[in-house]
Amino acid sequence: MAKRIKRPLVKPMERREWLRRLEEQGLSLSELAKVVDYDVRTVKKQIEMAHQERESHEARFFVLRQALEKHYADLLSFVERLDSGIIHSSLSMGIKDDRMWVALHEHLPRSPLWKLIDKMEHLNEKVRDIEKRAEQHLLIEVRTENSFKLVSQSGVQDPGLYDKGLLGAMNYQLHQNLPCTVLDITISSISDDRTTLYYAGCACAVVPPGQVEKAKEFITNLIAQVCSWPEYEELGKTLSERTKMIDDLREELATIILKRVIPGHCKYCPV
Repeated sequence: MAKRIKRPLVKPMERREWLRRLEEQGLSLSELAKVVDYDVRTVKKQIEMAHQERESHEARFFVLRQALEKHYADLLSFVERLDSGIIHSSLSMGIKDDRMWVALHEHLPRSPLWKLIDKMEHLNEKVRDIEKRAEQHLLIEVRTENSFKLVSQSGVQDPGLYDKGLLGAMNYQLHQNLPCTVLDITISSISDDRTTLYYAGCACAVVPPGQVEKAKEFITNLIAQVCSWPEYEELGKTLSERTKMIDDLREELATIILKRVIPGHCKYCPV
């Protein structure tokens, strides 16, 4: 009886090639066995293993692809959330504590996005500082130049000038574009002996009917003075700078959103 020759183990690359030839050339198992010089049982077993390996690889690839798609969808959703806050010149509450903030920063460490956000926040601080100085300026003007009582606004019943209403009117005026335009004072009677004066929707004073014209003249002159304050011009320039910067920032975000695939990696990437 002829001595049986032990064949070497079939390598994964070989059985993949056998499977390819079986599928592409339309060979039967017995025909393939003759070509590769292995017995048909070995060939059959190796073909089954190659099928299982391919299916396992395809399953892992499918899971990985889904994970990557979800990861990019999460990043893009976060970028859209950033954009929705920046439309209003600020970041959404707690957005820097979101893990996706870290993820996006790791994906795009050299993006202009981060410097633009820092600049926006710096300009926001500058706007708040100017507004605070203007508020102090207004209160000094009211306390030194008027004969009406200054009332801390808790309602619209007590007669006098209302601090929150005047500050609201002043802020409205501060945020108007140059040159300055003063709106008309509107009047509404809340009773026979109480009349409310409004500017830009802010209740600025409640006075008896006989003092309406005097109060109206005082509020009009006060608001007109706002346009001559240094804070008015400074705020106008700061707001213009912030508007341009936000346009640049939103353009960066739009580019990220429309590309859909964000380059780089982060610690939350599936691979």
